[in-house]
Amino acid sequence: MHKIFASGLAVLIGLWLTSTTNVVTAQVNGKDPNITLVDNCDPATFDAAIGPGTCLATPHQHDTTFAEFVGLLFSPLAANVIGHPAWNFAPGYISIPARQTVRVTNAGGEGHTFTEVAAFGGGFVPFLNGVGGPAGTVPLVAAGACLASPVVVAAGDTVQIKGLSPGAHKFQCCIHPWMRAVVDVE
Repeated sequence: MHKIFASGLAVLIGLWLTSTTNVVTAQVNGKDPNITLVDNCDPATFDAAIGPGTCLATPHQHDTTFAEFVGLLFSPLAANVIGHPAWNFAPGYISIPARQTVRVTNAGGEGHTFTEVAAFGGGFVPFLNGVGGPAGTVPLVAAGACLASPVVVAAGDTVQIKGLSPGAHKFQCCIHPWMRAVVDVE
């Protein structure tokens, strides 16, 4: 009986270890840690709905149409979904030593911001504030930094974040405010 319990416990621990969230700590192979800005916009439909150049074609297949994007955000069936899950920062948490540079790469087709905020909040696109998830998940009031100093990262570009002081730093996209990450500086 104990052998069955012990092997079952070992399997559960193994599954837990392989399914935990992605966390980047310090340097990986001597390189600065990277946070990737991700989206899945379909260039033809996003450009038709919003304007030319809204979503650039990338080497990756992006096939979420604008109608699908909006449909998920405002569907009653998505009451527990926060924003659109294909629009995110990956990973959503990293821990780095002081004076470490963080590289932020936009692998999506749309422009995003990677803006440090004192508290997570809404963005500067009213249409996308307050969408999805339980009430208050993405607040309707824009985070102050989104209105004052957003850092825009164009599709395909990489920016470097340097000189972060020790402590937890919150970053969000001011366009898609459910896209969030925390950089914990040791």
